[in-house]
Amino acid sequence: MESAIKKNLVLFLVGKVTSVLGSSIYAFAIGLYILAETGSSLNFAITLVLSMLPRILLAPVAGTLSDRLDRKKMIIFSNFASAFWLGIILASFLFFTQEIWILYVATTGLSIISTFYSIAVTSSIYNMVGPDHLQRAMSLNQAAISLSAILGPVLGGVFFGIIHIHLFMALNILTFLFAAFASILIEYNLFSKKVQDKKTTRMSEDLKQGISYIKAQPFLLHLVILSVWLNFWFAVFPVAMPYLVLTVRGMSPTQLGIIEGSFSVGMMVMALILSAKKEIRRKELSITGGMVLLSAVLMMIGLPAIPLFMGLSNIVIFAFLMSMVLILSASIMFINTPVMVLLQKNTPDEYRGRVMSLLETGSSAMTPAGFILFGFLLEKLPVWLLLAVCGLSLFAVVFYLYREKMFLKLLRDEDQPRAASI
Repeated sequence: MESAIKKNLVLFLVGKVTSVLGSSIYAFAIGLYILAETGSSLNFAITLVLSMLPRILLAPVAGTLSDRLDRKKMIIFSNFASAFWLGIILASFLFFTQEIWILYVATTGLSIISTFYSIAVTSSIYNMVGPDHLQRAMSLNQAAISLSAILGPVLGGVFFGIIHIHLFMALNILTFLFAAFASILIEYNLFSKKVQDKKTTRMSEDLKQGISYIKAQPFLLHLVILSVWLNFWFAVFPVAMPYLVLTVRGMSPTQLGIIEGSFSVGMMVMALILSAKKEIRRKELSITGGMVLLSAVLMMIGLPAIPLFMGLSNIVIFAFLMSMVLILSASIMFINTPVMVLLQKNTPDEYRGRVMSLLETGSSAMTPAGFILFGFLLEKLPVWLLLAVCGLSLFAVVFYLYREKMFLKLLRDEDQPRAASI
C-alpha cells in the first residue's frame, strides 16, 4: 500500500507541476501579447475576468458531476479536452484569424474545462493517498501551484521575446497531454469506499442535496462562512500592494514584482515544510493563530504609508515589505492546510465534490467583490487605514470565535479522533 501511495504522490506532483506550469507560462504570455497588440489594460482585465467567472459560476455543477461520475475519467478527459480545445484555437489562430477575440474564446474555454478538472482533483486527493498522507498531498499540491506562479512569469517573460505566441499554445498542449498520461497511471480510488452507482436523480436535485448536507453539518457550514469572510477581507492585499509600492512610495515595477513574487515563494517553502512534517495536531491553534498573524501582518504592511514613516529609505521599505509578505504567505498556509485536511477527512466521499465546489464558489465569488470595493475605497481612504480596517476585521473573527466558542468546539470535536489515532 505504501508503494502505491508513493507512486500516486510522485505521479500526481509531476503531472500537476507540468500542467500548471504550462498553463502559467501560457497565461502570462497571452497577457503580454494582448498588452503589446492593443496597449489596453482593459483588454488585459477582460482576460482576467474570463478566467475567473466560469470558475465562480460552474464550480457547483463541477462538484455535482464529480460526485456522480468516475473522477479519474473526469480528470483524464479534462486534460485531453484542454489539449484538444487549445489545438482548435491554435489551428484557428494560424489559419483563420489572429484577432484578440479568439484569445478571449480560448481563455473562456480553458477556464471552463479547468473548473471541472480542479474540482475532480481536489475531491480525489483523499481517495488517492488516504488519511495518513493527506497533509503531505495537500501541501505538495500547493507547492506545485506556487512553483508555477513563480516560474510561469519568469519563463513566459524570457521566451516572449524569442518565440511566437502560437508556440506557447503548442507548449501548453503538450503539458496537458503529459498530465493526462500521468493521470492514467494514478490510482485515484486507492482508498475509495464509494461504489459508482448510476444516478437516477437530476443534477439539480443532487446540488440541492449538497447544499442541504452543508446546512445540516454545523462544522462545514461554519467553515464555509469563515472561508467566505476571510477571502473577502484578504482581497485588499492584491489591490493595495501595487498602489502602496508604486503610487505612495514611488518604487519601481521590478521591486513590486519581487515583493509580490515573495508571496508565492513563501507559500511554496511553507508547503514543502508541511509536506515533510506529521499532520498538524492542534488544528484549532493553527487556524486561529494563522488568522491572528494574518490580521497583524496586513496592518503592518500599511505602515510605510503612514506620514511618520514616509521619510524612510525605499531600500528599507523594500526589505520590510518582502519580509511581511513572506510571513503573510506562511500564515495563510497555517490556515488553509488544516482546513482542507479537515474538510477532506470529515466529508463523505459521495458529498466531497459538492462540498469542495460550494466552498470554492463562496470564497471565489467574494474576491472580485473585494477587488471592486477596495479599489473604490483606495481613492477615498489612505492605504494604511484601509489595510488597518481589513486587518482588524480579520482579527474580529478570531475574537468572535473565542467568545462564542461554538465553532472552536466543533473544530475540536472534528479533530480530536484524528489526533488520538496518531
